[in-house]
Amino acid sequence: MLYYPDQRHLLEMTTIRRERFLPEDAVGRAEVREGANVNLRDIVARGRLPSWYNIVEAAEFFRLKNPDDLADYVMVETGETVEIKTPLAQHPKQRNKRLLSPAKGIVAYIGEGRIIVQVSPEEVDLEAGLDGQVVGVQPTRGVTIETFGGLAQGVWGNGRRVIGSLRIEPEDGLETIYGDQLDMQFRGAIVVTRRPLRETGLLIMEDQGIGGVIAPSMEADLIERAQAVPGAILLTEGFGSIRMSITVFNLLTSLAGRQALLDAVQPTRWEARRPELIINPSGRAGARPPRPNVNISLQIGTTVRLTRPPNSGVTGRVIHLPKTPQLLDNGLRVPCAQVETVTGEKVTVPLANLEVFGR
Repeated sequence: MLYYPDQRHLLEMTTIRRERFLPEDAVGRAEVREGANVNLRDIVARGRLPSWYNIVEAAEFFRLKNPDDLADYVMVETGETVEIKTPLAQHPKQRNKRLLSPAKGIVAYIGEGRIIVQVSPEEVDLEAGLDGQVVGVQPTRGVTIETFGGLAQGVWGNGRRVIGSLRIEPEDGLETIYGDQLDMQFRGAIVVTRRPLRETGLLIMEDQGIGGVIAPSMEADLIERAQAVPGAILLTEGFGSIRMSITVFNLLTSLAGRQALLDAVQPTRWEARRPELIINPSGRAGARPPRPNVNISLQIGTTVRLTRPPNSGVTGRVIHLPKTPQLLDNGLRVPCAQVETVTGEKVTVPLANLEVFGR
């Protein structure tokens, strides 16, 4: 029986199709037509996120028994624009007792002892993020863009997105990016490190203005800290102290210097999206390569990545596919494959613990 393992694409050149849509609750429109060519930073859609309402219990603040008495205290009118800490109401006798606006917005309602401030909507300008062609348009949501280039997918992202030049860390590591002589080379760049990401690396990201970091792993107790940094972070292997696969590092090294999009989306149980790096091509010449094959079955000779300890992150080649389930050290009997790793070691691995890079 054929087995179709999970795929995590690692391709030097492929055709890529990605949706660039406004958030579901945004109200907006697409800014480009189908067939148009777009560049990395072109705005393909604009919209507004619906604003929320801040209900201020003014009568309660002034301890009024009759809410109608609030009219003598109010200092603003319905429809008036207010800033944060703009006085909304003031005690007629106690001038130092003022009720201040909790947000920037518009006074939407005054009555029943309440003042309601509608917060100013957030403007959303959606960049293409790809150097390609628009192949589909949803007028109120955004566009679908097709391009070709390199594609490297990871296992975890911190939820941020950045466009920058792909760079390899200094020989002595990410932590050595200090001083004016290195500032300009890495500022705003997407930096690749083979070493696990430490808290020091997060501090350097912020201090040196690094746009994004691609690292093999980091300790799980740094998740909250990583989500707070302004730059994008992508892990290629997982959590713990795992070094980057030589296969992944070699591909990223070969593409260094190119402009790229690091979309460090956080995987969820509701979406099939993976955090990924899309490396734009150096030119438009030549025929476009085919799209990735998402229906690859496991076969002898297939290059795979091991996804569970003790060999997590190790790559190898399938050399045997037993027809019957194999007995593991933990007592379970499950379908397995025999894999020869890059170091020459032969290991028996459950099929569920294998992943292919795609093609």
